Amino acid sequence: MLSEVDIKDVVIIGAGPAGIATAIQLKHYNIEPILLEQAEIGGLLRNANFLENYPGFPDGIGGLELVQLFKKHLKNFSIKVNFERVLELEYCDNLFLTKTNCRVIKSSVVVIATGTKPKKISVLPISDNIKDRIFYEIYPILGIKNKKIAIIGAGDVAFDYGLNLSQNNEVIILNRRKEAKCIPVLMERCMKSKNISYFHNVSVSEINNADSKTMLTLIHSDSQTVNKKWKSQNFLEDNQIYTDYVVIAIGREPCIDFLGSNLKKHLDNLLNTDKLYLVGDIKNEIYRQTAICVGDGIKAAMKIYRNIERERT
Repeated sequence: MLSEVDIKDVVIIGAGPAGIATAIQLKHYNIEPILLEQAEIGGLLRNANFLENYPGFPDGIGGLELVQLFKKHLKNFSIKVNFERVLELEYCDNLFLTKTNCRVIKSSVVVIATGTKPKKISVLPISDNIKDRIFYEIYPILGIKNKKIAIIGAGDVAFDYGLNLSQNNEVIILNRRKEAKCIPVLMERCMKSKNISYFHNVSVSEINNADSKTMLTLIHSDSQTVNKKWKSQNFLEDNQIYTDYVVIAIGREPCIDFLGSNLKKHLDNLLNTDKLYLVGDIKNEIYRQTAICVGDGIKAAMKIYRNIERERT
């Protein structure tokens, strides 16, 4: 049974860097937002290997380590994270209705900081009995050791995942194109790692169960793609490799499945009149950086505060 709460000033959906920054800045103005998160605090930082461009950490900082600092910041500001899944966000009679799995929240302003979700492979045949070995995010398997992991994809995310998982495992990165789309520094570090092998011009045609292993059937168009570290796999001879897990990192898309039909009709107007805010990765396309997300959140909170003060006077 859903229960309805009183009208609130601000609801923030998502407790990644953008949502956290919004909440902290609002609390700085003595505005008490409701911060909602469906899973875990931190967003994509939970997958991140290492951040070198986040100001204040000249030696860099691990993704999970930064998440812990964000949690501490929330605690110091007495900001509660409400672990609820948003089922629908609708707009009616000049108010937002945020329907979660626990309640319905009415508010005059909503900040959407839900980030992105991984794109799924729909055309690749995958056996039903191995779906528990297929991952689109790596935080569930960060603690594993001495496993073989295949990563499908060749963007920044794929190579960052490779670096993160290769600390305790053997990793192979499969790129269906000739050129990788990641930044050069990630490629260089992966190539230096003794635990990472990389193939280009390789497509995965099928993923099946092979006893306790996961078998990937491959199609390759360049005999020079084989890395010497993986010649023992007879890659060229049988077009198959065996791993413990498969990580699919072929891109991400905005997480906005919960937007209601009426809200969609008025979306542009709500954005232009500063009633609805999109912050962080949800709107930044390829510019997915923690610093940008934090800046988006702080800017949104400043605008919200100014608008509330203007209405009060």
